[in-house]
Amino acid sequence: MTDTAIGTSESQGSHFWHMSFITHNAIGLSAQERNGHWTPPPGMSRFDAMNEIRRQVVHASPYLADAVMLSFDLQPNQI
Repeated sequence: MTDTAIGTSESQGSHFWHMSFITHNAIGLSAQERNGHWTPPPGMSRFDAMNEIRRQVVHASPYLADAVMLSFDLQPNQI
């Protein structure tokens, strides 16, 4: 196995985020989750970050536009 920057904090955003949703589809309810890493601009609030990340998630998955967000978490991406 070679050592690369992929998967290290150098190649990722400063924060890790996670969102979970519940949606209604033709066969019933469906739970969805999305997660990733991101570097928010200085001074951004958690509320603004949640709205911006959700906007990006919905842009990538338009069917989540009317989904109910069950949870959101944003934390520094370091252990």
